Amino acid sequence: MAKLIPGKIRTEGIALCDSKKVEILEVKDSFLYTRVDQYNLRYSLDDEAVFCSCDFFQKKKYCAHLAALEYFLKNDSAGKNLLAKMTEKESSSQEAQKLVSFGSLFLDKILLDKSSQQVRYELSATGQEDAYTGQFLWSLRISRLPDERSYVVRDILSFLRTLNKGGHYQIGKNYYEPIRMENFDEASQDLLEFLRGLVTDYKGQDSSLVFPNAGRHLYFPASLFEEGVTRLMNLTSFRLEYSFYDYAEVFFQDLHEEAGIYQFEVQERENFFELLISEKNYKLLYGGQFLFHNQTFYQLTTEQTKLVKALQEFPIEQERVKRLQFDVSEQSKLAVSLLELKKIGRVTAPERLFIHDFTVDFNFYLGADKQVLLDLVFDYGSQTVSSREELRNLPFASNFEREQQVFKAMLEAGFADDFISQRPPLRPEEIYRFFSVLIPRFRALGNVYLSDELQSLSQTAPPKVSISMNGGLLDIGFDFTGIDQSEVDDVLDSLMSKKDYFISKTGQVLIFDENSKRISQTLQQLRSKHSKNGVIQTHSLAAYQLSELFKDQERVDLSEDFRQLAYDLTHPEDFPLPKLKVQAELRDYQETGVKWLSMLNKYGFGGILADDMGLGKTLQTISFLTAHLSKSNKVLILAPSSLIYNWSDEFAKFAPDLDVAVVYGLKNVRDAVIAEDHQITITSYASFRQDVEEYKGLHFDYLILDEAQVMKNDQSKIAQYLRAFEVERTYALSGTPIENHLGELWSIFQIVLPGLLPSKKAFLKMSAETVARYIKPFVMRRKKEEVLQELPDLIEVSYRNELADSQKTIYLALLKQMQERILHATEEEINRSKIEILSGLMRLRQICDTPKLFMEDYDGESGKLESLRELLEQIQGGNHRVLIFSQFRGMLDIIEQELSQMGMESFKITGSTPAKERQEMTKAFNQGERSAFLISLKAGGVGLNLTGANTVILVDLWWNPAVEAQAIGRAHRIGQERNVKVYRMITRGTIEEKIQELQDTKRNLVSTILDGAESRSSLSMEEIREILGISSESLEKKFE
Repeated sequence: MAKLIPGKIRTEGIALCDSKKVEILEVKDSFLYTRVDQYNLRYSLDDEAVFCSCDFFQKKKYCAHLAALEYFLKNDSAGKNLLAKMTEKESSSQEAQKLVSFGSLFLDKILLDKSSQQVRYELSATGQEDAYTGQFLWSLRISRLPDERSYVVRDILSFLRTLNKGGHYQIGKNYYEPIRMENFDEASQDLLEFLRGLVTDYKGQDSSLVFPNAGRHLYFPASLFEEGVTRLMNLTSFRLEYSFYDYAEVFFQDLHEEAGIYQFEVQERENFFELLISEKNYKLLYGGQFLFHNQTFYQLTTEQTKLVKALQEFPIEQERVKRLQFDVSEQSKLAVSLLELKKIGRVTAPERLFIHDFTVDFNFYLGADKQVLLDLVFDYGSQTVSSREELRNLPFASNFEREQQVFKAMLEAGFADDFISQRPPLRPEEIYRFFSVLIPRFRALGNVYLSDELQSLSQTAPPKVSISMNGGLLDIGFDFTGIDQSEVDDVLDSLMSKKDYFISKTGQVLIFDENSKRISQTLQQLRSKHSKNGVIQTHSLAAYQLSELFKDQERVDLSEDFRQLAYDLTHPEDFPLPKLKVQAELRDYQETGVKWLSMLNKYGFGGILADDMGLGKTLQTISFLTAHLSKSNKVLILAPSSLIYNWSDEFAKFAPDLDVAVVYGLKNVRDAVIAEDHQITITSYASFRQDVEEYKGLHFDYLILDEAQVMKNDQSKIAQYLRAFEVERTYALSGTPIENHLGELWSIFQIVLPGLLPSKKAFLKMSAETVARYIKPFVMRRKKEEVLQELPDLIEVSYRNELADSQKTIYLALLKQMQERILHATEEEINRSKIEILSGLMRLRQICDTPKLFMEDYDGESGKLESLRELLEQIQGGNHRVLIFSQFRGMLDIIEQELSQMGMESFKITGSTPAKERQEMTKAFNQGERSAFLISLKAGGVGLNLTGANTVILVDLWWNPAVEAQAIGRAHRIGQERNVKVYRMITRGTIEEKIQELQDTKRNLVSTILDGAESRSSLSMEEIREILGISSESLEKKFE
């Protein structure tokens, strides 16, 4: 028991032990087999043999379950007895080990010590200059230990191939024996592995490049030269033979002036400069990439290689000196060249040849005939230069490269390359390029001065912008300085057409600055329309984006009503709370939700209340309605059929004075209730679809869409009807407005706030950050963990089981059939049969539950049902109440039978359970009737309040985690006073594990999009392949 377990984990373990979670199964062969809190644990006095099946132990090699067992063994009387017996047995085993250890030592003495015999061969290396190529070639020798003599490896490539096969190799004349990598010393093994890589890299190419002279030598490519030679030097013997020297060691360095290979000296003569170049003996390798001198390989840069090659072209005079002469007029050019030569050697020269840098002043102004004049000044600090003559007579070298940059820029701009220059007058169409392209180039080179007269040719000041409200529209006015009011509309047309400038009737050029272009681009994205008199109009929905766009900008005038609108959209928590007529005390975040709804109501906007499941979206909506409804106002509430009576009950509980009616049942009954013209009408989406004509004849002030993800498909009939339905304001409620992809959010907003978002095609191309910017004021989303710190914990556990043998046979047969079908089908064939493939996936999932779901004659076992029985026994024993979800109605029927056999009474809701019955069952369960509630995952995932349960079992996983989150939210919500434990039943080695991985990639979809991050699509063919275990390698082989 030497495990070092952190104190926090030990505390959790003690709690498990105190909760009687430790169960002893058996003691066998010095191992103690136990189960701690449903995890199997094998214990031993040997720490290395300890094992727990939980995921935490797999990562850390300790866990709370191990801590619980150790505490049990040390403190519980039964545990102490077990530990004493294990210790006693271990001691006797150690005594026996002592007795036999001497025998073991004797056997070790008389048997060969294989470890000492393992190193049998060593390699050594010799390098020589090849007389033909001038490059260094390397030969290898092999020594057979303990012999001191070594033998040449006559064919290195053949030697490597023999080594790979573990074949026999001829060493000298007397030895022909098998050679293996492990028989060489470490340095030799390192070299051999490196050479194996060389063989692989050059496979299919001419091997004589790397192994020239019929494999007798080794030649390293330039890119591997240093690495290869370094490995050769690590061998027990290394020698490089060059000229008259043998080197037992060489070095690698970058070439620098201190290497002493080159020396450059400039001497000043009467009418010229003379450059003396001295150089040492060296050898150039690999086309100038390496230079060898005095035991060192210098690696050259591309620039250094060019310099060395250029110097090699000059003839050498006596005493290895080269001489070059330069005219005095080339002083600046020579000075710059000395900087280059300094990269390869030491330079000495007169002071006047050391470069002095300068700053440039460019003075632009207009001449009498409107030509553009340019005066140039070079400022060296100690003196200035304003003519070519002064430049030539400088007592020091000027920065020649900088001079060339300046004169080149002048030529490209239409000037001459002199200190005083001019260019022809600028035509109106040239003015934009002059000020926007050419002048910035001059600014990059020095200081630019523009005369007022020249600057007056263009106007670059940003426009003054004003924003005011005009009913449901925003008027954005533009005032361009210097532009006549009659031309303002033409200027705006140019700006909105993405032009860079505008030429007025007077010839003045207005250049649009980058900020003006950004404003134009944003207004176009908001689908704004050019009105007249310099005004652009857009919908007031764009107020938030415009306030962000013009934040902290000068020359912007915002009207007071626009400022208030922008503030309200960004600070709904500061909006006045209306007088509520609701019989409930709202939490702070719920009051904020009512304020937000009231704010949207004031400005005529709709929105999506997207709070997490269980945060009281219904109560917030009812509270909002009580504050704003007058007797003449009418409200239509649409909800899934399972929730319509829940809405009715909530109104009766919180706002009993309101006139509320439920439209449900037969057609004649529904028509009669609709005709009664109630203040608040509640109906299901299915009923609304059938009664849409009746509702069209009525006027509604508010439309409330509960569980609005029902409209996620914009092509569905219900979505089409609702887009065409006329109503003053629409509010959607949904904890999961995006379940699979971004298009679902677009569909909901087309009903809630038509006009907010662009076309679907354009919307799907938008980044997540842009989407968030559009929708931010119109979505209110709070998460449980942010606003309900007092909500009990949610504990999620993966409860794994194995397939029974009979299950496994059926599962593997179907899996193989599906894999082969997809593997051998074209992409087009796969897409055509996607429905069949999805059907096959469902079959695999049913087999994971039990093959009995589609095989009536199946009488084998089910691993999942067996695990479920065990889990239900624990739940029953712990006096817990449980919600059990499955996608398959047949599975719910089987579980219902199991519960009955165990004496556990249960309720059951499926897709066919009438709404009123659902509500009655929910009430009864929450009041303590029966201990289990069986629910179809899709049918019962929304709207039900089942806080009477504190355990949730998800028997089979659904592709989308949002559906499961809805299901879990039935129990983990406001009103829950106990911790909620969720068990996800997962069958090992099946597609259920793949589904869990898929869920992880989708889990953050809702929050990330609403917060402005990534989006992704729903189940794709790639995901289907991944689920079926068809790897990319399999697909590559298919097309080979």
